[in-house]
Amino acid sequence: MQAIDFWEKYKNYNQENPDKDNEDLLLMAFESVQREIVQSNYSIESVRLGHEIYGYLGDRGLQMRVDLTRRYLKKGSIESLNDLFWANWEMVDNLALLKKYEEMIEEQVAFLEWSKENLGPEYWIKVMYDSTQAVGWFHENRMDEWFEIYQELLTKIHPSESNRHSRILLVETASGLCAYEWKDYDRALKEIGKYHDILTEDEKWHDYDKFYIRYVTYLLETYLGKKKMDKYDALINDTIFKIENKFGQYEKGLSDNIDEVCDMAHDIATSLMWEKRYEQAMKLFEKAIEYQGTGVTHFFYAICIWAQNKDREETLHHLRMAENKITGNGGLRSRYIHMFLEQPEFIDVREDEEFLSVFNHVPVGGGL
Repeated sequence: MQAIDFWEKYKNYNQENPDKDNEDLLLMAFESVQREIVQSNYSIESVRLGHEIYGYLGDRGLQMRVDLTRRYLKKGSIESLNDLFWANWEMVDNLALLKKYEEMIEEQVAFLEWSKENLGPEYWIKVMYDSTQAVGWFHENRMDEWFEIYQELLTKIHPSESNRHSRILLVETASGLCAYEWKDYDRALKEIGKYHDILTEDEKWHDYDKFYIRYVTYLLETYLGKKKMDKYDALINDTIFKIENKFGQYEKGLSDNIDEVCDMAHDIATSLMWEKRYEQAMKLFEKAIEYQGTGVTHFFYAICIWAQNKDREETLHHLRMAENKITGNGGLRSRYIHMFLEQPEFIDVREDEEFLSVFNHVPVGGGL
């Protein structure tokens, strides 16, 4: 059997048994793709499959992704600029996930220069628009440099429908850096204003609802920072009402884009959770879990359950679901232990053996 067959079997097992795991199938997929990558001389198909499988192997898997994309890029016979762009982007992103920020910035700067030499401005934005990567510049005290690049990119790109998605992600990242990292809420509001301008270029845009909800989450953070709780409460209530209506439309058979609605519910519930409004957050997480249930939604829901009810059995169940789910878990599986140990709501169970046992998956090949 080929790696793809083992991988599909693993994913199907996971869909049928989302509260359990099957390390044997994952191991067979891993070992097979390792062989196929070498035998194919790093074909893009085998590299992409390896990259996907490695995403479920914890921190070691992320480092293996970095090493894999580096080896692929060193082949020297790659003709596809899209494949080269993908490999460079993923290498930078996985360094960011590993919090190897100094190395990440070095690679990202080189990637941007390569993109400027080989691709158009629309690609330059994609090099820099990711928020996880941008946070690395903050931690390395290089935010001013990031914003210089940001301003340059905004002036170089001619706004169009085709680049709206990339532009809004770039401005979204700038908004988040100002609001969450710098805590400069006045500057954040200016960036959020740019975000709104892009969003309202076309209110019939197919991604409008998704980005509108994310726009709301940044506004909520600035209202909290500026202690404008009347505006916070009004916006929360209005947004929850809209999300509930969308769930209602789906339940009546009037719409079918349930994944997008679940994502919206997750985003607003997460904002409420950070503000310790657990009861409100739980209602939205419950709806998202009922119809979709990504791993991270289960994890955040577990935080709320423990903080609100101290329900041990239910909390452990959702932590296991978070750890085992395929849906929405690439790059996070076997890494929730970091979030668990850092989460203040779990301070009383950080050394609890039953809780820690949830995260006892040993990544293939051992730890780093």
